[in-house]
Amino acid sequence: MSFSSFGLTRRAGLGALTLAGLGALAACATGSRNASSLSTPSPRAGHTRHADLAYADPVGRAHLLDLYVPTGVEGPFPVVLFQAGSAFGSDDTKNTASGLSGATTAEGLATRWAPHGYAVAGLNVRSSSQATFPAQLHDVKTAIRYLRAHAGEYGLAKDRFATMGTSSGGWGAVMAGVTAANPDLAGDLGNASESDSVQAVVDLFGPTDFLAMDEHRLPEGQKHDPASSPESRLMGFAIQSDPEATTRANPATYVTAQSPPIWISHGTQDPLVPYNQSQILFRAYHAAGAAATFTLVHDAVHTDAYLTGTDPAPSVTVHTTTGGHLTRSEAPAPTFDVIRAFLDEHLRS
Repeated sequence: MSFSSFGLTRRAGLGALTLAGLGALAACATGSRNASSLSTPSPRAGHTRHADLAYADPVGRAHLLDLYVPTGVEGPFPVVLFQAGSAFGSDDTKNTASGLSGATTAEGLATRWAPHGYAVAGLNVRSSSQATFPAQLHDVKTAIRYLRAHAGEYGLAKDRFATMGTSSGGWGAVMAGVTAANPDLAGDLGNASESDSVQAVVDLFGPTDFLAMDEHRLPEGQKHDPASSPESRLMGFAIQSDPEATTRANPATYVTAQSPPIWISHGTQDPLVPYNQSQILFRAYHAAGAAATFTLVHDAVHTDAYLTGTDPAPSVTVHTTTGGHLTRSEAPAPTFDVIRAFLDEHLRS
């Protein structure tokens, strides 16, 4: 059965991807655990910002993070490590927003989620001009280990970590999540005795299979195969010139049944990262029997503006897979509260 059966028919003449052997599937809503029942906010709650913490020796602005720790609520606190997108081109994204990243920032997440007992870390990693892959993945994993090593100091829950990101930051969040069992991708920047695993991942319109991006780009969308593209600069060569090496940066190739649950959102009219990229990742989760939710936002571009929940709500198709069972619904629309409900389910149960 093809993805078009689930509202995923590719627009602008792009061919549909196929999920073979799924059989007939019911189109039904899959409810999330109510967020407010799991993390009731305190009216006295806020957060304290610990700025420019060096989780490894700084390189420019890279290897710094801002940690927002809840106040007025009881810990220890689950942690969300957030990285904004920059097309892999910036070493200072820990509290910025742009057309490349969407509107979400670590400080904005902390303002929303600290009253519910979540710590948030805004993360800077090395840019593609400072280092090539897998340096950026090493940076995310090092930040995870650093926060675990200092969990007692900041009141963090060592066993309740999530990664989250937009665009290229979404790629980093996913790569860190699905490669925890791969020592070859751990890096050696510090706190080697700590785990770099996470218990949940949130991916907002991030790339996955660089080699397939131009095949599925919109007619006027960004080209990714040239040596000047963000993905080629990340790899250090034109991506199609060495497909085997490029595939090492594809998180879908690392997904297993033990991969952390993931929540994905992507717009059908994204001109920078084709929504096919999220299809590929969701398909890998389904094939592995791991848990994933993929919200396809019809007519949305490279943005997360819809997360604020402003009216009118976007038209969406929500696909959920767990244990190889796939369901579809037309709700809920993606919002920060829906993401928090996902985090509550996997970090507080």
